[in-house]
Amino acid sequence: MHQAVKPQGAAGVFMGWLLESGNAQQNRATVEALEPPPGASVLEIGFGPGHALEMLAKKIPLALVAGLDHSPLMVARAKRRLNGRRGDAALDLRLGEAGDLPFPDEKFDLVFAVNAFHQWPDQERALAEMAGVLKPGGDLVLSIRDFRVEGRFEPAGKGQQTARRAVDMLRELGLQVRQREIVHSPRRATFLVRGRKCGRFED
Repeated sequence: MHQAVKPQGAAGVFMGWLLESGNAQQNRATVEALEPPPGASVLEIGFGPGHALEMLAKKIPLALVAGLDHSPLMVARAKRRLNGRRGDAALDLRLGEAGDLPFPDEKFDLVFAVNAFHQWPDQERALAEMAGVLKPGGDLVLSIRDFRVEGRFEPAGKGQQTARRAVDMLRELGLQVRQREIVHSPRRATFLVRGRKCGRFED
């Protein structure tokens, strides 16, 4: 399997570093936009080396830092990274697939994914699973990269199309959806698609 999708072995260690470096700007912009309440339980799908979870735990005191990734190597590396770098939050990082989340319903105040949505083979099922483990009033956030020029990773504008598709899917799940565009440079931007689950904690 392609290392960028599922890092493994010695080459996977190097790929993990490349992913963290390449996603650093997007991770920072995403974490700055996330607003879980203090003491929240948060879940990241496809956390890779754990960079975004570390930044979020440093930004806000959390009760639980959880994540799911399908790479055993990334699970191990993220556990080492977050050991002692998450404040007083409990840690629960697991191996698995986005379409089959091993967590109880309505457990998390925030569920998010950075640069992962486009890789999921069954996006509708994965989003339904994420909405299921989200508490009423909680947010589901997808951070989607968009290249503004043609490149080796994907065609220009593909991220924008992906974000539109994500908006439609979240609305189909009954979430209240809004979208934000963050422009990093003339070459790259991030679309943040946020779906709020209606319920007792809704604003």
